[in-house]
This record gives sequence, C-alpha cells and structure tokens, in this order.
Amino acid sequence: MNENRREFFRVFLQGAVGGKIAIGGGELQPIDIEDISVKGLRFLYEENIPMDEKVAFSFEILDKPFFLEGTIVRKQQVGDKTEYGAGFEIDQPTASHLFKQLNYYQIRQRKGVLED
Repeated sequence: MNENRREFFRVFLQGAVGGKIAIGGGELQPIDIEDISVKGLRFLYEENIPMDEKVAFSFEILDKPFFLEGTIVRKQQVGDKTEYGAGFEIDQPTASHLFKQLNYYQIRQRKGVLED
C-alpha cells in the first residue's frame, strides 16, 4: 500500500517553475523547480551538489517572492541533470505564508486558471 506520510501537502508545479539557488553562500544560479511543500522542494540542476550542503533558494509563487535556506537531503541522476530534494529551515510565519500561497496556487491549478 502506497501511503503518503508527508506532514504537508506537496504542490506539483505546472511545468517546471524557474527559481534560483545559492550553494554554500555563492551567487544565485537558475534551477527548474518541480514541486514544493512547506518543508522543502524538488528541483533539477546540471551541476553536482554534495549531500548535506547548505543552500538558499529564491522563487515566486503567484507573484509572492520567497527566499529560503535549506539543506540537500536527496539526489538522483535523471538524464543529463540531477534531481535534488532539499529540506527548508523555515520559521513559523514564513511557513504559514508559503502554505497559504501554495494553497492558492493549487486551487488555481485545479480550476485551470494559472497563467504561463
């Protein structure tokens, strides 16, 4: 039986959504974000990032900007890119704001009213 054991729902983004990553305090680099939850995200990136590396993400959900720090917790090769999973280090007010935006996004996605 396939059971969802996640604490928060995960939003699978309509197409990959662009975001940016800063690795170890470096400059922001573009990434393709595939899904997001309040606790983390999954993304594709061409370069190698070590497990447990500290990273920071910049992205927008429905025109609301987020800048979140986290850690690489999973990686898997997918073609010429690597798929990564990152966990956020997030405070309660920011988590609530992200939860609200993800909920709005998912509602619009289900209604088919998202703009590309």
